[in-house]
Amino acid sequence: MRASIVAAVSTHVGNVRDHNEDAHLVAADDGIFIVCDGMGGHAAGEVASAIGVRVTREHWLGPAVQRAAAAWLASGTLDNRRAFLSAVKGGVMAAHRTICEQAAADTGKQGMGTTFTGCVVAGGDAVIAHAGDSRAYLVRGGIAMQLTEDHTLLARLLASGMPIAEGASSARWKGVITNALGFGDDTKVVTFLVPLSDGDRLLLCSDGISEYVGEAEVGQVLVAMPSPARAAQRLVELALERGGEDNATALVIKVVEVGETPIPAAQRQLDADTLARCPLFEPLSPQQRLRAARIAVNRDISAGEVLPEAALGSRVAWVLLAGEAVVGGVTVGPGTLLYPEALLGQGSPRRADALAVAVDDVRVLAIRGDDFAELAGEDADLAEPMYAALARLVAPPA
Repeated sequence: MRASIVAAVSTHVGNVRDHNEDAHLVAADDGIFIVCDGMGGHAAGEVASAIGVRVTREHWLGPAVQRAAAAWLASGTLDNRRAFLSAVKGGVMAAHRTICEQAAADTGKQGMGTTFTGCVVAGGDAVIAHAGDSRAYLVRGGIAMQLTEDHTLLARLLASGMPIAEGASSARWKGVITNALGFGDDTKVVTFLVPLSDGDRLLLCSDGISEYVGEAEVGQVLVAMPSPARAAQRLVELALERGGEDNATALVIKVVEVGETPIPAAQRQLDADTLARCPLFEPLSPQQRLRAARIAVNRDISAGEVLPEAALGSRVAWVLLAGEAVVGGVTVGPGTLLYPEALLGQGSPRRADALAVAVDDVRVLAIRGDDFAELAGEDADLAEPMYAALARLVAPPA
């Protein structure tokens, strides 16, 4: 069953600009939604954002993404998840390459680029793809969560722990984009999977909205306005009333009913609650956990089986989601992280008698050390708290 979705978008040039460099796509029947905010020389921003939408749409509707989505829905394995995320990212990177090629061929377009925030809905899941400072929010149970991290110098400085005073200084750093389509070889597209629930609302927006409407108010507006069209319009109105110094685009998605999914919704919620108690994930915000969980895959282990430290071609750590295991003579339950040193690549592999054994049938998440290192390299906001948590877990007792 396909997800039942309604969506709408509202966009405005703003109170200051003379043309709108934002671009968007609403294709609810295809489960594809995009917001881009262009930048560059005269009219070049409009060109970049239009390319971002057009080329990505072509690829997301193409056979690579569609086959990958079907495979994920048929079997939620690690390989299928990785292939789905990779295919979605590939479509955005194709747009990035096209922007770079056109900028190189036309001196009037040199330096053009665009932010990108989009999603592909497949069954009960949405894959978010992101580069720049446009944003994606999830509103669930009346509470809004910012799903994406801004790729700005300010965000990078704050993530490093540097104190930044409010005012003109912070505004200056906030305006320095560190990542976007068209930024050459250094461009990165972050992708992650968000399990959806009936009644969820998603907002994709340019910074002309997020500059004026805070996270909590996003939730209030989307809950108070059941119609996506009216909610999107109200967000734009608020941005204009409060200054409107930039183009403003708000795209609101309402999930009426989720479609098929390889993992039932009730189980996904229970697993999410358990994951939040795991020492590795506990320091993260809910939206950070969603991003981090993209490298983990569900597994079922039968009673009496050993949970190996080497699997899937790498050293592996395991998060217990349900059931119990025994390790070193100690019984552990849901929320436990087994073999944290595997994620750091420290020490020699464990002896057989030091491995965990399932007491009963257990459900677990497998996290490969190689994938964890890749995640940390791509997302500095996740790397710092997760490495700090691992350091505490593997530190020798005082």
